[in-house]
Order: sequence, then structure tokens, then C-alpha cells
Amino acid sequence: MLCLALGMVVIDNTILNVAIPRIAQDLHSGQSGLEWITSAYGLVLSGLLLPLAVVGDRRGRHALLLVGLVVFGLASGLAALAGSVLQLTLCRGLMGVGGACAMPGTLSLLGSIFPEHERGRAIAIWSGVAGVAAAAGPLVGGLLLAHFWWGSVFLVNVPIAAVAIVAAIVLVPPSRDPGSPTLDPLSSLTWWASLTAALVAIIEGPTQGWRSPLVLGAGAAAVVLFLLFRRNEARSARPLVDAATARDPRMQAGVATMASVFFAFYGLQFVLTQWMQGPDRLSPFQAGVCFLPSALVSVVASLTTSRRVSRHGAGVVAIAGLVLVGVSGVGATLAVHAGSRLGVIVALIVAGAGIGTAAPCGSELIMSSAPAARSGSAAGVNETVVEAAGALGVAALGSVLGAGAGFSWPLPLAAAAAFAGAAVVARSVTWRRRPASRPLPPTPGP
Repeated sequence: MLCLALGMVVIDNTILNVAIPRIAQDLHSGQSGLEWITSAYGLVLSGLLLPLAVVGDRRGRHALLLVGLVVFGLASGLAALAGSVLQLTLCRGLMGVGGACAMPGTLSLLGSIFPEHERGRAIAIWSGVAGVAAAAGPLVGGLLLAHFWWGSVFLVNVPIAAVAIVAAIVLVPPSRDPGSPTLDPLSSLTWWASLTAALVAIIEGPTQGWRSPLVLGAGAAAVVLFLLFRRNEARSARPLVDAATARDPRMQAGVATMASVFFAFYGLQFVLTQWMQGPDRLSPFQAGVCFLPSALVSVVASLTTSRRVSRHGAGVVAIAGLVLVGVSGVGATLAVHAGSRLGVIVALIVAGAGIGTAAPCGSELIMSSAPAARSGSAAGVNETVVEAAGALGVAALGSVLGAGAGFSWPLPLAAAAAFAGAAVVARSVTWRRRPASRPLPPTPGP
């Protein structure tokens, strides 16, 4: 049931990509409007995930999960009926509220359901579901668009949410820690505001001009607000992430891994789905099929990662996965420049292998850095990084695409992010055969 809820929330990041050309036509949207429609979900989700994870630790993870599923289902139904870019963007933001309530519980509840010796395997499966959902989004979206209008990519969430709500009531036990710290409103506000300002600058830069007052002001505000967030976290008696956890090398390596992987992957998907339905002249369903091999490889890689982690350590395996994602970005750049559909599919397969390898390691590093009482907070960090990085990836690569340079020009940004993440992780991990972090136990095959 937890994986069902997770898959529904995660897949909405990528299922929309194949519908973008049709939405642009029906709602008369420009490139910046499409970026806001795509990024609004991740913006709200990443801004609220961490504070709501802290609330869930104290008030009840199970109850917050149920609230999130209800809000997500209702907002999905409204999004399917949206008649303008503004309406759809607002509905996507409301879906982000529901996702922010539901997602932390899907990971933190694993800590209360599974004993210590089984938790690593559960996290590997959880991470595998997240990777599969992200990679399979274009295929599911293409299948729906082959038979229905673009609103069907949102409407499909309604029955899934209903099933998840019933299953959560029946199967998931209550879980909370009344002794966990309360929420610091200033940290929550400055974090969300800094991310919003950064997205405004990145998305509006190509249309408003990079030297326009709006873009320069938003960029400066993003930096100032983030510095205020860091300062308040250091001084607060109720930080979103406690100081010991924030300094833990496992947390730093895990954050770098998840940020790099999902910045690159969501950015690649946003650009490549438009290339496939534009210059490559594929239908939405055909474009979705091109992502199927990547999804399958991601599943296999995720289920076999635990064996490599037991042998080499989570940090080393994360670096290998990040390098694969970087190589896929380079390959996609060359393939799009050459007009090779086969080359793009091969690059996506390499990306799937990299995601399935790196993402479970990143989640395990983050979760192992926090005490049990702050498991919800650690889960919030994990998912906040994923969503923030994904929103920034779409905005950054979409802005380069919107500048009119061509479909191959944005893709090196994805490669550069993955290679930079690998370099950061390499400086954070302990170079020994078995790391200080708890290794993932062996995971059985599918």
C-alpha cells in the first residue's frame, strides 16, 4: 500500500511530460507557461515536504498520509477539468500539497513496520518503486493520450487514491513520536520562499531577459532567503534537520546523490519527450514506449543494488550510478544532435541503470544518518531533495530549450549535474570496503 501511494505521487512528476505538446495546443501556452505547469507540483511539494514530515513525526504519520491521499485525489480531478494555464498550474500546486502530506509517511512508516534487519530491503523496494514510477510516467501518459484527452493523465489518479485510502485505513498501523521536536515556522517559510524565488528567476529568464528587474530580484532573493534559512537552522532549537544529522557525511552524500540524479533525469525527460513528439514526429504513446526499456532496467538495477552495497558500500555504488547518469546525458546530447532515436533510447537505458543504482543508495545514506525519532524528518529531506531537484532540472533545461538554441543544447546540463554529484559524493564517503552506514541487505530478484 505504501508503494502504491508513493508510485501515484511520484509518477505525476513525469506522466505529464508526454501531454505537454497537447496541453500547449489546447490551452494556448508558451514555453514559460509549460514550465510553470510542470514545475508547480514539484515546487509546492518540495517546499512543504520537510515541514510536514516534522509534523507527521509529532502528530501522526498515518493520519497525515490519509489527508495527503484525499487532497491529492481531489486536486487530480480538478486538474483534469482545468480550462486555462493558470487553473492547471493552481491545481498542480494543490496536488503538491497532497503529495507533501502523503510522501513522508510512505518512507518513515517503513521504520515502524519493518525491523532493523529488514529495513534496508524495504527501502530498496521503496526506492525501486519510485524509480519505476518516474521512468514509467511517459509510457502510462502516452497510453492514456492514445485513447483520451490530456486531462486523463490526472483523472487516473482519482481511483488509485481511493484504493490507497482504503488500504491505508485497513493495513497501515498508527505511528508517531510525541517527543519529537515541533515545527520551526521561520525555517519552513525561508526554505520554500528561496526555492520559489529561484524557480521564478530560472523560468522567467529566457522570456523576461536575464537582466530584467524581475529575474535579478528573484535571483538575489533566492540567495538571501537561503542564507537566512541556513542561519536560522543553525540557531533554532527546533531545526527541520538537527545539527548532528546535517553534519553527518552520510546525509551530505545522500543529498548530493538524490539531487544530482533527479535534476538530471527530470530535465532529460522534459526535453526528450518534446523532441520525440516534435522533430522525431512520434505520437504520445510511441514516445512513452521509448521510455519502457529505461523503466525495466531501473527495476532490475534497484533490486540488485543491495548486493553491490554490501560488497563496496553505499557511497561507492552511488558514485557508479551517478557516472552512468552523466554518461547518459552525454549520449542523449550526441543522439539528439544526430537525430538518432535509437541512440536516445540507449541513452535512456543507461540513465535507468544509473537511477536504479544511485537512488536506493542515496535514500539509504539519508535515512541511516538520522535517529529513529527523526525518521520522518529524514524521509522529508530525501523527498524534498528529489522534488526540488526535479523542479529545478525542468526549469533549467526548459529555460535553455526556450531560448531557441535547439533540443541538444540543454542536455549537457544534465550530464554536468550528475558528474558534479559524483565528485561531491566522492569527497563525502569513507573509502573502505564496508562503510560506516548500514549496508542494504541482499534483495531477492523479482
